[in-house]
Amino acid sequence: MYKLHISVPLDGTKSYDFKTKPTFEDMYGYLDCDMIQISTGYLPEWSNRKDGYTDIYFDEEGKFKELVIPNKHITNAWYKWQEKTGHQSLPGDYIAGKVAVIQKMDASQVNNLDKDTDKKQFGAR
Repeated sequence: MYKLHISVPLDGTKSYDFKTKPTFEDMYGYLDCDMIQISTGYLPEWSNRKDGYTDIYFDEEGKFKELVIPNKHITNAWYKWQEKTGHQSLPGDYIAGKVAVIQKMDASQVNNLDKDTDKKQFGAR
């Protein structure tokens, strides 16, 4: 099972379940785009790696849209990754718009999510 986390500027994050790994075709609609750029961010809460890094997927042309909203959460994660790995971007650069992160869920994570969902829906037991 996979979670597709969509970070939306000014709106927080929404997560969606997928039985198989989401493809670009799956992500286009969630990101409101038709061309995806990939980079890396430091997001240990969504990472399957010990170092906390994960791929981030966003609109290749996001900064050219009529309404450009920086995604502060993901931009901060992107800057943290750069600091930790010695990478560098142009000063003041940022990631705009919606961003997707794919997280593979193992059986224990799925079971814990099911328990958390039960608690939220039915109250603590």
